[in-house]
Amino acid sequence: MSKIVVTGGLGYLGSVLVKRLADRGNEVVVVDNGLVRRMPPDTERVRQVFGDVRDPAGWEEVLRGAAGVVHLAAIAGDAACDLNHELAWDTNYLGTIRVAEACARAGVRRLVFASTCSNYGVSRGEVAEVLSPLNPQSVYAETKVRAEHYLLSRRSDDFAPCVLRFATIHGLSPRMRFDLDVNLMTAQAVLDRKITVHGGKQWRPFVHVSDAAAAATLAVAAKPSRGAEIHNCGSDAENYSLAEVGWTIQQEVGGVELDIRKGVRDPRDYRVGFAQSERALGFRASRHLIDGIRELKNALLAGEYQDFTSTRYSDFLIMRERLGNVTRLAS
Repeated sequence: MSKIVVTGGLGYLGSVLVKRLADRGNEVVVVDNGLVRRMPPDTERVRQVFGDVRDPAGWEEVLRGAAGVVHLAAIAGDAACDLNHELAWDTNYLGTIRVAEACARAGVRRLVFASTCSNYGVSRGEVAEVLSPLNPQSVYAETKVRAEHYLLSRRSDDFAPCVLRFATIHGLSPRMRFDLDVNLMTAQAVLDRKITVHGGKQWRPFVHVSDAAAAATLAVAAKPSRGAEIHNCGSDAENYSLAEVGWTIQQEVGGVELDIRKGVRDPRDYRVGFAQSERALGFRASRHLIDGIRELKNALLAGEYQDFTSTRYSDFLIMRERLGNVTRLAS
């Protein structure tokens, strides 16, 4: 049995990953500030620790004896980061530095970092591979690129960081989000009978949340390689234009209006290749876009998530509410 520490373990991906790690016999320690989800009851193999990655001093003792750390904690997404750029940099970039330094002090060699395919920004019709130029189009992606650079610059015999650039995640999670493209459009289709797509021609890669958790599980257990470890996490077959996503949801749900607003420009437009991660990690996505759409549709039709526009399902709205409360308290 290995001890694995997961920062941000109560989040959308984290809550799926933690269960997967625990089900495989690992002792899991979740470090989370509780912003997006309240602490669930402890289970036999999962321990929760309240902590913030910006200040590891209060929790870094849990790193002692850990076989690895999966660092998920971040302000996630362009919109949430744009609410406060300073906070985004302090959390996503400086917070990653502080977690890495804490790992070094605790003698933890393996650190898996959750990054994003959004780092490629614009692939200009080409398929972006791990060594392709990075062209971040947002503060969120910029913070991830800088954090990657720092971690890889620290690589040594004693510290083996692994960067996972995740495709856009979709599917059901104990900590559900409806501020992600597939999840939001499916909820709109089922409950509002109308899907809104902004732009439509821009490409995105997609990966199911359970597959993203599988990739992180493989990465934290993998034997470190000699060179820099960067892996795109998704599937070559799961690159779609946003219009294609809208059409797929429309066909699956049925009787739905599809509103493609072509005049709305989104600078992010990238297709990504994933064969390298299959070779290096043995990772192969097992679920497809339609699988995520169908499970979401079934959950919504069963009466779950009728309030999908609620603040609790959106990292952007949670951050906006939190920052608004801080401003009011300071005034």
